[in-house]
Amino acid sequence: MKNLALVLVILLVLAVPVFAAESVNIGWIVGHTSVRPGGQTTVQLTLSNSAATETPTFINLFVTSDSSLTVSPSTATIASLGIGGSQVTVLDVKVSPNAISKTAYITVKATYVVSGTSRDTTVSIPVKIRRDPILQIQNVTYGKPPEPGLSTILSFDLYNSGLGPAEDLKIAMSQSSIISSTDSSGELFISELGPAALKHIEMPVTISPSAAPGLYSIPFVLTYYEETKSDLLNVSKTIGLALGGKADFVVTLDSAKTFYFGRTGTASVSIANAGNSPAEFLSVKASSPYGTKETYVGNLDSDDTETIDVEQRLPMAGGPYDLTLELSWEDKFGTEYSETKTVKLTPTGAPFEFNSTTVILLILLAFVAHRYRKRITEVLKEKLKK
Repeated sequence: MKNLALVLVILLVLAVPVFAAESVNIGWIVGHTSVRPGGQTTVQLTLSNSAATETPTFINLFVTSDSSLTVSPSTATIASLGIGGSQVTVLDVKVSPNAISKTAYITVKATYVVSGTSRDTTVSIPVKIRRDPILQIQNVTYGKPPEPGLSTILSFDLYNSGLGPAEDLKIAMSQSSIISSTDSSGELFISELGPAALKHIEMPVTISPSAAPGLYSIPFVLTYYEETKSDLLNVSKTIGLALGGKADFVVTLDSAKTFYFGRTGTASVSIANAGNSPAEFLSVKASSPYGTKETYVGNLDSDDTETIDVEQRLPMAGGPYDLTLELSWEDKFGTEYSETKTVKLTPTGAPFEFNSTTVILLILLAFVAHRYRKRITEVLKEKLKK
């Protein structure tokens, strides 16, 4: 009897690992790390037979979940799993539009038969539901038209178009050689920005004096927690900056040739761009009561000069008068500008000029005068004789 009992105990011990190995294992892969309310994902189930000697049969799957998830199919049947075999089943998962941020679970139970004995295996699959905020920068404005060296106020609206709030929100302007925040920290804080909420932001900024006119993107970083405060998110955004600068014209009279009453004179006018931005498609209309001229200059860069000549048909008499110059141009972004400048012009009497004709006339006049005086003298002598 003792020997029989010992044999039964040994057989029982040896049977346990073999018995345990004859089971169905369930593995899974969730299609997304998180799903928003109203969204959907998939779960890939892999059923495998790790048993070395037996084949599970009559395998039935039963799928359940909480009310925030809808899973299909809810049941599935597999006839059998051979030794070392596996079978893949895909579940479609939809999240309720009204779901809150949480981790929901899908329960999968597999029942099967091994060697005439019913067995079952159950797993719980987590699906992370997250009502993420979606932050957008809108309605960007500057207190003054941006130009190099300007200090102004950058304003914009921060709008949350997502389903969940942004918590402990920090807005930071990244380092830039073009523009910087004059606030000591360069950061702004908002405790919470809820769904469909909008926050107006104002930030004092200074544009670098050495910045060249052009189009720039100013980087910002938004750092915040989502609703459950389990994940810290960092989102990069950019704000556009159209740096146009300003053209500043200095108009002077270079010279005035043959500017005499009754003649046609030429006024040479110098136009210099003393601003920090080029003037594109520059045209000049010079006008006065004595003549008008239109000149197309084209592009006039900063620190460049252009000279135009304007003819004037001067009156026989008069005084100083104004020559009006109407300047029209565009900046780098196609914005049109116009400005009026004036220069003072002063005609004078022509100086007496000696030439061959004048000399001949003078000689003739002298000859005539001499003959006249001689004739008069002869006449007077004859009268005295009588």
